[in-house]
Amino acid sequence: VLHRQASINVLLLAAAALCQSSSSSFNAALAFSHQHVVTVRPSQHAFDRIEILPRSNNIITPINYSRRKSLALASPSDDAETTDTSSSSSTLKQDIYNVATLIGAQALLVPIAVCIAQFSNLPNIGLGSQFQIGSGAIVDGLRWTLPLFGVAGLLRIVEPYSKSLKDVTKATQRSVLSVLGSTRRPFFALLVSCILGAVAGIGEEWLFRGVFQQLLTDKFGSSSISLAVSGLVFGLLHAVTPVYALLAGAASVFFGYLYIISHNLAVPMITHAVYDVFALMWAHWSVTGLEQEERDAILLDYQGAPVLSTNTYKEGHLNVSDDDEEDDSPKVYNS
Repeated sequence: VLHRQASINVLLLAAAALCQSSSSSFNAALAFSHQHVVTVRPSQHAFDRIEILPRSNNIITPINYSRRKSLALASPSDDAETTDTSSSSSTLKQDIYNVATLIGAQALLVPIAVCIAQFSNLPNIGLGSQFQIGSGAIVDGLRWTLPLFGVAGLLRIVEPYSKSLKDVTKATQRSVLSVLGSTRRPFFALLVSCILGAVAGIGEEWLFRGVFQQLLTDKFGSSSISLAVSGLVFGLLHAVTPVYALLAGAASVFFGYLYIISHNLAVPMITHAVYDVFALMWAHWSVTGLEQEERDAILLDYQGAPVLSTNTYKEGHLNVSDDDEEDDSPKVYNS
């Protein structure tokens, strides 16, 4: 019994690690956010004069550095069309790599759920004894997406008046830019959204509702306790921002409630997957409609992202001086 419990604990820790870095199609892509910074290339004069402003006790002292020949910066191409084609191809390859990595990480939740279910002797490898994908489950799954879309619409109305909700939106947009890229590609985005939605809906519901929630119910004999604990854990693993964690925890309780009243894990799986698909497509469509500078600003909000654009202002990262029209060199702050 002790060996079995130890094995279950190890698998739960592995699942938690996967979920923390790749827990849903909304925030998992933050791990890749360094790889898709959308930039506007500064002029050659800007490269010739880069002014580094180190920070020390809020006192900024300018130090001028000349451009090094070895500095790896893009240079004008004699064949712009060839360069654009090559760049587009490279970006698409990187997007595909990011998507494949994310899908792989999400898919690992399924074998982990199966292993824990087998060690714990849960019925039907954690899917539950009444698991069935039929017309009734599909209709119920689709029907229960309506409250989620209603809440999402309400939050969007309130968002302009709440900084916390704006941070949630930026986190989502950062993730979508990182995974789906900054170019609007409807068919590619739809394909990726469907795959990610399906993998997240199946993997997360199988692990958190079918296995984790059921184990808690068996241990405490109370569905209310299992809902609260699984919701808390799910929210913490999605803690991109405090409000994001709160919303994710509430969604977890909602999916868990669907499982309890339907006795069929297929219902929350379908609800989760369908909502993720529509949410991803909406986020992709909206963020790719932003101006270049707005997309830059979203990505620059993530600490550690490289800063290359002269058209983007982010206090503490990048500042472009407008005092001298001839001096369009970027001013980078060391933080």
